[in-house]
Amino acid sequence: MNRVRWLVTGLCVAGAAGALWSLNWFAGQLYPNGDAGTLAYKPGEDMPPRVDMASVQRDWPASLGDPGEGKRLIAYHRDMRGKAPAPASSVGGAPAPAPLDLGTLLASADANAGKAKMQLCASCHAFSQGGPNRIGPNLWGVVGRPVASHAGFAYSPAMKAHGGSWTYDKLFEFLASPARDIPGTKMSFAGLRRPEDRAAVIKYLASLGNGGPPLPAPSPQAGQ
Repeated sequence: MNRVRWLVTGLCVAGAAGALWSLNWFAGQLYPNGDAGTLAYKPGEDMPPRVDMASVQRDWPASLGDPGEGKRLIAYHRDMRGKAPAPASSVGGAPAPAPLDLGTLLASADANAGKAKMQLCASCHAFSQGGPNRIGPNLWGVVGRPVASHAGFAYSPAMKAHGGSWTYDKLFEFLASPARDIPGTKMSFAGLRRPEDRAAVIKYLASLGNGGPPLPAPSPQAGQ
């Protein structure tokens, strides 16, 4: 009788151990425990390219559409902690791209394309002469006027303290990322990544008013 009891007990223990192992294996298939924080390359190597942290923050969360990008970002952040970013190296000795020339961009920009893009801003800004201030100030005649100077609008302290005027260069920098260019601004717009889009918007804004400065001339070296 004791032998049967021990046999039954042993079978129960073995069955329980087998069930636990099976559950553990199944859970491992659902939730892999692979180390997502180890880089398969060292920063500074040509492949894969470095993570553009500014672009990730500006386009969050759409910048991590691929599930693998999240793991790569974590790995890059862990490996680069406490280190200075490595300088970008040109693949295969290819020359670095020429710096952007705003005069050349504006000369080829389409103001109508800029007007179409500005429709996204119509809920916050008015563009007509004498139009109202909304969440943001009226943008009629904005090109060339002093920063934070439109009458009747309550600017943020950061914008008031910035100073200067809305020159073409300043607008080009600001539209790339308002929060990065003027930290503390109330403007929540993420910015326009493509230089061509910014140039088109600026060319449209330059047409709003009658006292804006002339467009900057293209650099002679830009076409070389």
